[in-house]
Order: sequence, then C-alpha cells, then structure tokens
Amino acid sequence: MLLSLLASLPAFTSISIFTKAQLASLANLSKWAFLLTFAGVGLKTNIRKQGLRPFIVGAIGELAIAGLTLGLVLGAAALFTL
Repeated sequence: MLLSLLASLPAFTSISIFTKAQLASLANLSKWAFLLTFAGVGLKTNIRKQGLRPFIVGAIGELAIAGLTLGLVLGAAALFTL
C-alpha cells in the first residue's frame, strides 16, 4: 500500500519518488506477484476433495462481477461521451 501511495504522488503533487522506468518495473512486478499468488491458490485447490460447489459459486461470483463491471463501463461510456 505504501508503494502505491508513493507511486501515485506525481498525480497529486509535483513530487516524484520513482522514475518512469522504476514505475514500469514495479507494475510488472505487481502483475507477476498477482499471477503467482492466484496460480498458487489454484494449485492447492483439490476439486475432488472439496466438490464442485465452491468452483460453481466462484464462477458465478466472477461472472456477476464481470457483468456488473461491464454494465458500469457501458453506463459510464453512455453518460460521459468524450
């Protein structure tokens, strides 16, 4: 959280802690860490032991979030046409 705050300082002030190259590297690191975290969770999941119910609930939740996000984006696009 602290890195996010420090990285976003130039948007709010004229202070810049990181260079553009460092910000790009931090963004890349963040994406890889996110990917590895979810891969680790997925690899530890045993569908046979837990059954299909958690998988189905997760899939429905993800579809609901995706649908809501799409609706918000389309609504914002219609409201704020640039």
